[in-house]
Amino acid sequence: MNRPTRACLFLAVLLAAVSAFAGEGREIDSPAGPGSLAPAITGLNAERLILTWLEPADDGHALNFAVLDGNGFGPSRTIASGEDWFANWADTPGLFVLPGGDWVAHWLVKSGSSTYAYDVVTARSSNGGATWTKPVSPHRDGTQTEHGFVSYFAQSGSSAGLVWLDGRRMAAESDDGAMTLRSAVLSGNGGLSDEALLDERVCDCCQTASAMTSAGPVVVYRDRSEEEIRDHYVVRRTEEGWSDPRRLHADNWRIGGCPVNGPAMVADGERVAVAWFTMPEGKPRVHVATSGDSGRSFELADSLGEGSALGRVDLALSDSGFVLSWVDQVDRSGELVLVGYDWGGNPLWRERIEGIDAGRASGFPRLGMLAGCRPVVAWTGRFDGKRRVRVLRLSPGKACHGRSAG
Repeated sequence: MNRPTRACLFLAVLLAAVSAFAGEGREIDSPAGPGSLAPAITGLNAERLILTWLEPADDGHALNFAVLDGNGFGPSRTIASGEDWFANWADTPGLFVLPGGDWVAHWLVKSGSSTYAYDVVTARSSNGGATWTKPVSPHRDGTQTEHGFVSYFAQSGSSAGLVWLDGRRMAAESDDGAMTLRSAVLSGNGGLSDEALLDERVCDCCQTASAMTSAGPVVVYRDRSEEEIRDHYVVRRTEEGWSDPRRLHADNWRIGGCPVNGPAMVADGERVAVAWFTMPEGKPRVHVATSGDSGRSFELADSLGEGSALGRVDLALSDSGFVLSWVDQVDRSGELVLVGYDWGGNPLWRERIEGIDAGRASGFPRLGMLAGCRPVVAWTGRFDGKRRVRVLRLSPGKACHGRSAG
């Protein structure tokens, strides 16, 4: 009997992934090479998405990107590379497209010998990623502490708001050593403004989520109380400045360490959707909440995966509302679950991808949406025995025909 060829092995993996769907989908040839990790998906326009990822390069890593359209991925290009980067499964680089057309990318660079001593650095492109500006950092404290878990909002057509976890107080003997949440605005010429402390005590290593609403930016993050309650909180910026932190929902999850499992958020005008993982009393679940007043108030819309959810949520806007992705555990394996909602918080459809690694190896799967309700997901999997970013595109499904509420 002939030994299976690489093509046959790839086909077997592809069929295993696609057969898990109630609808049709296909795995796309990934532009990411062997050893790649940390994918992120950003919408460029209705017909194109940008995939970014980390890839080994020489003695370090490179942050690469490729544009996906109806014909597949375009060429892979490099944003930046270095030997002193912090490459991690949870705190990952990203890219943000401003309304005026510029791109802003960020990655993480080591600042000292400590494992978690690293800085956020950003660069901007005004020509679709062909060239990039000299990197700058949104924080200027100079401490060799953790800075990361960045999220973005569009301050204007040419200015990006950045939100990140900031560990500068961990280096000061006079402070309590708590992780803080901070924000700044990066202008078109690389200048920084509106630097602000949003919360003086937050969870150490959960992702942040930011979005611009018709009433201003909204930020959601995992807080940390003195009693180690780590529920999610909301801050909003109004004409009076940033609001005081307000609890999103009373989960009352007490945990003595960071769960490394942050929220996701999308906004469309006054409408906002947030998803997050929680595990009070040892019972894991994913919550979904919606707002119709630009994040002033939220209503719990759905709870999923009680007893089996692993979290690692993401959200994307759709024609009918929004789509949620999250990782669930089935037996000893994992699966990526996709659920479409209208803005009333009503579930419209559900699909799943089986064979996702339930541990850190799969990273944080990311979700994007092409016109016509075609979800695209990216995660870190294995191919031919090696780690590699994989991408799957679903065909239009029930999401295109679901009713839209409110």
